[in-house]
Amino acid sequence: MHTYATDAKDRELIPLWLAAAAVAATLLLNYLLKVLNLEVPWWVDAPSVMGFYGLFYQLFDEYLWIQKIGFLRFSDIPNLQGTWVGVIKSSYQGGTEFPGVILYVRQTWSKISIQLETEKSKSKSIMAAVCTESSSEPGLRYEYSNEPNAFNSQAMNSHKGIVNLVLSPDKKTLTGSYFTSQTRQTYGEMVFERVSNQCLTRQEALRKVNNSVS
Repeated sequence: MHTYATDAKDRELIPLWLAAAAVAATLLLNYLLKVLNLEVPWWVDAPSVMGFYGLFYQLFDEYLWIQKIGFLRFSDIPNLQGTWVGVIKSSYQGGTEFPGVILYVRQTWSKISIQLETEKSKSKSIMAAVCTESSSEPGLRYEYSNEPNAFNSQAMNSHKGIVNLVLSPDKKTLTGSYFTSQTRQTYGEMVFERVSNQCLTRQEALRKVNNSVS
């Protein structure tokens, strides 16, 4: 996974809140140890401000950022985590449609990994940006590196490209376009629907799509 850019304001505020919580937790712990007349064994390091901050940051980064209390959310960053299945309409070879394309998104508050799989190749994100609902186009933008499968290495070349996907208001669909570098010079449209918040295998994802259609 790699870091990603975002227009979310909480990227600036959350570290300050976590630092304040870490200081408060350290002071509270020291106060309780003193009031209860307890001593930390010499072979145990008493939790410090940095220790509490690291703990709180990990909890927020992996779990708390996607939680909400009523209508109040801890973070404005859209949660794109999961398995998406869709279709790519490409200019490749004069016009080609690729059904059954799988888009995997693994995401925390600070990091993300995007992997796209077709029957012929796989691509992985190099850098990315996640735009919030307050932006003109909420969704996902990323640069990727593509490697063809061993059986298709003669027909397809390794290449890089850019993807721009817009998230629907119900957060169930990603729609957008892509274009590749000069080594390939193709472009196209893509549409994905989220089939699970978990990362499923290719077979599980396609089976889930087929079951919903039938």
